Amino acid sequence: MKFIMVVILTVSMIISNISVTYASNMPSTNQSLPQIHGEGAYLIDVQSGQTLFAKNPDEQLAPASTTKIMTGLLAIERGNLNDIVTASSTLLNSKLVYGTQIYLRPGEQMSLQNLLYAMLLNSANDAAVTVAEYIGGNVSNFVALMNQRALEIGATRTHFVNPSGLTAEGHVTTAHDLALIARVAYQNPVFAQYVRTKSHVIPRAKPDVPTQMMNENKLLWRDSDVDGIKTGYTAAAENCLVASMTRNGRQLIGVILKSPGREIYTDMQAMLDYGFTQYTDQVYKPAGSVLGAITVNNEKVDLKLGKPIYLTQGVNGQTSSVLSLKILSPSKVLNSVEEGQAVSQVQVYDGGNLLDTLPLNASRTVLPPKAQEDPKPNGLPWPLGIMSLGVFLLFLYRYKLMAKRQARKRILLARRRESS
Repeated sequence: MKFIMVVILTVSMIISNISVTYASNMPSTNQSLPQIHGEGAYLIDVQSGQTLFAKNPDEQLAPASTTKIMTGLLAIERGNLNDIVTASSTLLNSKLVYGTQIYLRPGEQMSLQNLLYAMLLNSANDAAVTVAEYIGGNVSNFVALMNQRALEIGATRTHFVNPSGLTAEGHVTTAHDLALIARVAYQNPVFAQYVRTKSHVIPRAKPDVPTQMMNENKLLWRDSDVDGIKTGYTAAAENCLVASMTRNGRQLIGVILKSPGREIYTDMQAMLDYGFTQYTDQVYKPAGSVLGAITVNNEKVDLKLGKPIYLTQGVNGQTSSVLSLKILSPSKVLNSVEEGQAVSQVQVYDGGNLLDTLPLNASRTVLPPKAQEDPKPNGLPWPLGIMSLGVFLLFLYRYKLMAKRQARKRILLARRRESS
């Protein structure tokens, strides 16, 4: 019995310590934490990149169609929205394409722009595969690009297997990773325009096929502050939702994964409201702040911050976050620079977490050095100059010699006339 009591006490202490460690990573607030039914959840402040709430943030879970956030981002970054894309016979592969579709057929043509509407609003899996083949050449190459981009963003516990989010072994992400991906995607203005669109009609030549694309994000229709991003559902992943809300110029992005039912929308609303009511942003370093200097042609050039750095804190003014800045060296030696030119970057860390990478711009212009090998850049090279001078002197000598001969002839001619 004593042994059992010791075990219970030990487990209780471990749980208590974990809870304290988690709470110490965020400012204290007066409001109780939101109750989220989903297996994983994350709330991020878009301006600062800091965490406002997390539940099992690093647990790997199936993302379902929230996968299409990455698919859409890559399509916009690498493609031309006006390009006409031809659907291939890959759409006949029932293991790769099933579930929600707009029923594209091999050979059907559609602009990339309209494929993205079908994919990001209607969550069409056939549109996702067609986009993947257009960007990557084939699905496998595109998936490799997805995983590469995820690593660049910092989503290190994410691994994609397909572009649609249909259930596949090893196709996983985390609430934290998906928040990072969504934050980067939403900062692309073209992507943001897509995911805040409620409905869009795509023209199609074939009859009896879907043309009205409706955004599946119910919060977008219920709350005017909500401006994206993406829903998802499979039997394995259950209900998934990534949502963006902007209020008074401040933007938050929430992620909920593996929620059992439609309460995912009320849970998301509660989590977003929690972030807005209990936290606020302040400018940590304003744009234009001098964070360092480099030397260009032996002249000092200050490095100015291109965008402001924000710090999120509790409404009571308390914060446990300590930001640190790491200035990156220019990728190459500069022999000239223009005022306002982005020449370096600064990384913003909250503890060991990378929050942002922002540009550093040159404070003034430094011209390139004058050419040292040419003391008279506007004159002729000296060998050519000497040759030209020699030709000129020879011409002058022959001209004078001819002039003397002509003078002698005139004198002789005059004497003959006088003697006659």
